[in-house]
Amino acid sequence: MDIEIQTKYGKVKGFKKDGVCKWFGIPYAKPPVKELRFRRAVECEPWEGVKDCTKLKGRCIQFKLPNTPVKTDSEDCLHLNIWRQDNDEKKLPVYFWIHGGYLHNGSGDDEMHHGESFAKEGVLYITINYRLGPLGCYDFSVFNKELFDSNCFLTDQIMALKWVRDNIEAFGGDPNNVTIAGESAGSSSVCALLVSPPAKGLFHKAICQSGPPDACSNIERENNLFTSFLKKFLKYLKIDEKDVEKLRDLDIEEIRKAAVYLADNHEDYGDENSSMPGIAFDDLYPSDLFDRIKNGSITDVKLIIGTTHDEGTYLYSMEECPMNWREIKDFCLEHGLLSKFIDFKQLYCKLPSESDQCCAFITDYNFLINSCFFADYFSKYNDTWMYRFDYPPPLFASIDMNATHGCDIYIATNTLKGRGASIWSDMDPKVLKYLVDSMHGSFISFAKTGDPNGPHLDINWEKYDTETRKTIIFDEKNKLLVNPNYEKLAIWEEPV
Repeated sequence: MDIEIQTKYGKVKGFKKDGVCKWFGIPYAKPPVKELRFRRAVECEPWEGVKDCTKLKGRCIQFKLPNTPVKTDSEDCLHLNIWRQDNDEKKLPVYFWIHGGYLHNGSGDDEMHHGESFAKEGVLYITINYRLGPLGCYDFSVFNKELFDSNCFLTDQIMALKWVRDNIEAFGGDPNNVTIAGESAGSSSVCALLVSPPAKGLFHKAICQSGPPDACSNIERENNLFTSFLKKFLKYLKIDEKDVEKLRDLDIEEIRKAAVYLADNHEDYGDENSSMPGIAFDDLYPSDLFDRIKNGSITDVKLIIGTTHDEGTYLYSMEECPMNWREIKDFCLEHGLLSKFIDFKQLYCKLPSESDQCCAFITDYNFLINSCFFADYFSKYNDTWMYRFDYPPPLFASIDMNATHGCDIYIATNTLKGRGASIWSDMDPKVLKYLVDSMHGSFISFAKTGDPNGPHLDINWEKYDTETRKTIIFDEKNKLLVNPNYEKLAIWEEPV
């Protein structure tokens, strides 16, 4: 059955199925094409008639991973999807989900991010598509500030949040009770939104899954690495820096080809060291993020933050991290950590194998340490809860990846029938239900009330503070640990 809603920009038609109302592909900004390619998001223009929003409109252009499906991607991709329960209830809490994918791939359209379970529990759930890779996070404004903008992807997310503020009440949502949540790059986006001035007041709670921000202690080095990559990108396309405007008219497949190739080969393409671009430091994203959090510039936002137990096994399996202690030493030298190398070796060599040691090191460097310090600073001024997801999917346990990066998405969203959810098959259904009730239930309760506790949990998830650093462990049997990372934090000492 079709349902029509009047938005600020025009009518949209959705549909009802299995007790859930759905709207797919609602535009939240002007299509970022032609002269708007590489520019910050621009507000939607009104339309006449009724826009059909009964089918997914397709992903944003995908980059980085050569085997990523690209049949349905498009530059005209700034759309959002909505799920809500089929009833007349108003003022529903809003859960605004930002997908991960290294800012280079992924989509809010993917089944693993769908929101039926949230909707059936009385939460209005939203996913978005935002620009990726060269179109979203490559800062070509370093070559031409007149025709290119920085952090286009972040302006997409902010524009989507403004759309929610202005329109979600028509769908039964409460614009004054918005939770932003994300995993991996989506979580890093949440952290960026927490400190981004234009995003202030657009949300009230935040959930960060496996994606803390970088401390970026050497901003000049970071910027030089990004700029070096952009130079290689232009060199690959045979475009001179002074002619960078040619990118605006270049066929998108040429841009995709360059990005995918350089994702795996940029170290060999040119003499200078480089790093794939991420979030740029600008008026939207201040470089002193940790200092701002530490000094209490963010208040009145509640936070859940956490990681999985074995984040680094994914990177290790892809050979995208130090693979032995010699490489860890080189890594420490490159990142200003050489003075801690002996302490690191004593800490991580307690694990049985060198591969386990490397995985633990990269788990901590990329995910755990900054999550803990972020929680330390944030909890001084805001209610904060911390978690760790320990239960390994059977498939990953069988290949020693265990509770690796991203495995908890299906549990947190309760999308166990979607593509990729087979990692959770072949296990005790009672244990699976327990995990979903615990984690998914906590996130739903947090979105509704600002407190993750409730009858879905068999223990009290106490708030995090710098003295006890209490952390819930989602596992076959949940537990609350006090200072579980004390030894590690004493060695790392500060964000990295």
